[in-house]
Amino acid sequence: MLPNEQFSGKGRARHICKTCKRLPVEERDAIEQMDELYGYLAQSHISKKNVKRLQLLSESQNPKIATHASIVLDVARVKPYKKHRLKYLAKNHPEILRNLNDTGLRMAHGY
Repeated sequence: MLPNEQFSGKGRARHICKTCKRLPVEERDAIEQMDELYGYLAQSHISKKNVKRLQLLSESQNPKIATHASIVLDVARVKPYKKHRLKYLAKNHPEILRNLNDTGLRMAHGY
């Protein structure tokens, strides 16, 4: 199957390939939500609207999504701007930085 044939039909606008479309909805939603969490850490500023979304995700039925969202929510409350975020967390909130390292979310930060 050619790469352009993987994205034909429904789901093309959302960029979902045929193999991912066959996954259960819960699993597909979990993948999209994890991508969303990684995206928040890559942003230069985590907005108030993003914080509300993180609160919603931290109450997720999926425990992995809930724990990751609560860690990103802690980061957003302490240091919403990306500039010197890791240095600030290392100096003032080492427990949050440790949680970022343990879950692998620090790699989403870009360092």
